[in-house]
Amino acid sequence: MSIESLIRRASAYSMLEKNLYEDRVNVVVVGVGGAGCNAITRMKKLGLEVPTIAINTDINHLSVVEADKKILLKAGTRGLGSGGQVEIGEKSAIIAREEIRRLFDGIEIVFIATGLGGGTGTGATPVISDIARREGALVITILTMPFKVERARFQRSREGLKRIMKHSNTVIILENDKLMEIVPNLPINKAFMVMDQLMSYTIMSFIDMITKPSLMNVDLSDLRTLMEHGELSTILIGEGSSTDPRKIVVDALNRPFVMDMDYSTASGGLIHITAGDSVPLSSVYSAVDAISSFLKDNSNIIVGARIAPEFDDRMRILVVLTGIKIPFIQEERLIEERSREEIYKIR
Repeated sequence: MSIESLIRRASAYSMLEKNLYEDRVNVVVVGVGGAGCNAITRMKKLGLEVPTIAINTDINHLSVVEADKKILLKAGTRGLGSGGQVEIGEKSAIIAREEIRRLFDGIEIVFIATGLGGGTGTGATPVISDIARREGALVITILTMPFKVERARFQRSREGLKRIMKHSNTVIILENDKLMEIVPNLPINKAFMVMDQLMSYTIMSFIDMITKPSLMNVDLSDLRTLMEHGELSTILIGEGSSTDPRKIVVDALNRPFVMDMDYSTASGGLIHITAGDSVPLSSVYSAVDAISSFLKDNSNIIVGARIAPEFDDRMRILVVLTGIKIPFIQEERLIEERSREEIYKIR
């Protein structure tokens, strides 16, 4: 058989993905607090096909959330919310620890969606992520940080972030301050909806990667290799014509969702490309090459690609950069190290 014949056969082949959905991995998506529960509702409306759990201290908000399971953290709150008090959110989750633990029995990957700054998201999320990780799950937390001008909420979010980092395998950060660069003129409710959609899209993209048949598959082992010690991470998203894949990459790189981030510090990257069935291999290769050129030579890069006929000649690129460095976290770690050194010298 000639090479030309092989090419003709490949060109005529059509990969049908409909009705091929496989639940090969036990995955659950958990929304914690108001922002996290809002994200769960959006994902359900977008057709998320894995189990969802909504956890909150506010019974009124929980009542309108769309989720497969709902957990009201009522100890110390009476279902009236945490009043922005982190200690109350944390305590209510600790008291419900056994009920929460049962949710993660046999689960391999737990995605936690939350917003920091309030009492429930900031206080309960570290407890929930710790429980899930102790049950053996790979825990990936995606969270939003409040605007820096919110002062007290932002300070609470920084403290909460440090605790969440200790108990999650990977924490993906989205900063509300980036909305001022991306959509400064949108009405406030629609601007916040952008973050809500972004959080939902990121989690659903992860789930598609590991559960739907793909040309270049990303499995649980791949995800564990990259995310088990991913620490701080963020995402980049770009979409456009496959005729200019490098422009898609540059657009994504120019719109990060974390302030003051240096791509070159990333320890790894998960690159997932969704493209129409007419998109050539060269376009996919160019996109991956453009992204990898910004990372360190020893970065662990995992690539996945899926055909979606509705994309026609377009491509969507989702990049998760792991092990990134964020200035205020680095500064606080440095202060902690110096404090330990001083204590050691005194001893």
